[in-house]
Amino acid sequence: MAQNRAEASSPAVARVGGVPLAPGDHVCVLYRGRAERNELMAPFFADGLREGHICLLLAAQGEGRAFCDVLATEVPSVGAESDHLQIKGPEESCLQDGSFDRDRMLALLHAWSGDMFRNSDGDFARLAADMSWAQPLVQPGFIRDLVRYEMEATCRLTSYPQVRICMYDLELFNGDLIIPLVKAHPRVWLSGMVVENPYYLAPSMESSPTAVGEN
Repeated sequence: MAQNRAEASSPAVARVGGVPLAPGDHVCVLYRGRAERNELMAPFFADGLREGHICLLLAAQGEGRAFCDVLATEVPSVGAESDHLQIKGPEESCLQDGSFDRDRMLALLHAWSGDMFRNSDGDFARLAADMSWAQPLVQPGFIRDLVRYEMEATCRLTSYPQVRICMYDLELFNGDLIIPLVKAHPRVWLSGMVVENPYYLAPSMESSPTAVGEN
């Protein structure tokens, strides 16, 4: 059953696909194709930039720049590199010698949040990660590390006033990744609804082999 938890507890501070999000929300967004991704992410960031929110996009460098062009049609200042929008690629955030490094990714995101809230005039942050770059890396070890990363990221989001959406293209990823990944997110966006995830596994279950898809 779809629920709008943001409306029931904390005031909504952002929206994805028209659904309100509250501080600390970590949402897995399952979409199909680049056009739907842009339809979801462009308003998410455009509204944030208009509100003076700090915005971070994690995406492959080419994809990030292409999305910036899309965003510039809604927020012209983005074309001149808005001070409130940063784009980081996987090479500088989560890959070490071509392999996924979850500890490095967690440390970088925590440091980024701390630095931005100390050094900018923004009082809220929006983070979006387009995970399309990860498709060539999918294999059992990577899936386990990614799921564990997503679990821990949910806890760390509460350190600062922010929301995060993780974007996964159903045209690129199949059930081998999506099924365990969904368990790592308390909320899931699909087909216009944010659903409170009944299969969500709390971070305390991180060590459970069956929880993260090990055989």
